[in-house]
Amino acid sequence: MHRSFFNYLSAFGAAALLVAVLACLGCADADEDDDRVEGVAAAPIAPRATVEAPAKVEAGKRLLDEGNYDEAIEAFTDALKKARENRVIVNVNEDEANVYFSRGLAYLKAGFPDTAIEDFSDAIDLLPNNGAMREQRARAYLEVGDTYKALDDATQAIRLTPDNAGAYQVRGEVYMRRDQPDRAVADWEQAIQQDASLAATLEPRLAEAYAQWGSQLAVDGDAEGAEAKFARARELNPGVAETEVVATVAVEEPAGASEPIEQTVAKPVIDDRALQKFDSGREHQLAGRNDQAIIDYTEAIALQSDYEEAYLRRGETLLAMGFPDSALEDLRRAENRGAESAETHRLQARAHMALKNPNRAAMSATDALHADPTDAATYALRGEAYLQLEQWDRGIADLEEAIRREPGLRARLEPKLIAARREQADSVL
Repeated sequence: MHRSFFNYLSAFGAAALLVAVLACLGCADADEDDDRVEGVAAAPIAPRATVEAPAKVEAGKRLLDEGNYDEAIEAFTDALKKARENRVIVNVNEDEANVYFSRGLAYLKAGFPDTAIEDFSDAIDLLPNNGAMREQRARAYLEVGDTYKALDDATQAIRLTPDNAGAYQVRGEVYMRRDQPDRAVADWEQAIQQDASLAATLEPRLAEAYAQWGSQLAVDGDAEGAEAKFARARELNPGVAETEVVATVAVEEPAGASEPIEQTVAKPVIDDRALQKFDSGREHQLAGRNDQAIIDYTEAIALQSDYEEAYLRRGETLLAMGFPDSALEDLRRAENRGAESAETHRLQARAHMALKNPNRAAMSATDALHADPTDAATYALRGEAYLQLEQWDRGIADLEEAIRREPGLRARLEPKLIAARREQADSVL
């Protein structure tokens, strides 16, 4: 049911009282869409990735180049689905691997490195000797904080394609995170030697690496070596060496120092009248009086435009009433005002599922699991989204994880698991 909330209200009546509701639903500033970083060119894809999906592949490549990552992901997913439906793929290892790789790039640029890792891994399974694919998976591993796997992939990429400046770049970053600035220096200088266009990006990082290396040598008692590294750091960035030394001294605490003072970010002070309206709305919502809850939440927002919790709860109520499109708008407003939590992302995932957009539902569920990796219901939600995308392996894994964490979900999820395993088996025939 995707009725417009506004049509519902007109049918509901109470027009005079709901004028404020309608006005406020449209009055929030249009800041809910996330800014996207500029896209990167996808790896070359063979002219015909699948018999009936070349248009989808080409569309995905174009969208990826334009930085429209969500739609690029959808296009590549459609191409893979068509390939499975027809059971016919031209040059399966190269063509299918490139589609997985391109979708992985889109996931990585969209901010979902863990999902990107899965696609890069599928691509590497098909083309294990492709250095570019291992380089990008190294970047994804680095983003999720797995420096060991990032180091392994970057090193493998360099072995496979020794002139891979990007692999040297990412491995240098791994070494910096592992507190090995001497190795980072060697890799970044090699990257610049292979691709001079990287100098503008890497030279500031090189200066930091030289300064950190100098600090290590100074601690080890090698004053001459330390000064040489600091001198090189100053050549690259005149102020970085001094900054590095000051930072090192600043973290030293005197004996008997008190516990660090916890710093907190100031939250907006909620107007008393807005708080009263919110509390009233929450009471109505919990009692199932959703119409009155919407009115109260709307009045709270009218009194306090940055009331993130009011946006969140109004979105939750709208979703329960069957208005996922309007709910999604409020959930984004809540997130943009600071209510970025597992619950916010989980509700967004539910709204996307109601809007029949399982790809975005899976991405929102992944965000929710980043914030709370223990929630069984979110694993179940993402698993169902993956099943709708015909990504059987991922869907089955998530549903099994949901049941493991919450055995009470077995009765509802077991039939889906059985059907998914059957589809999985059919897909490999």
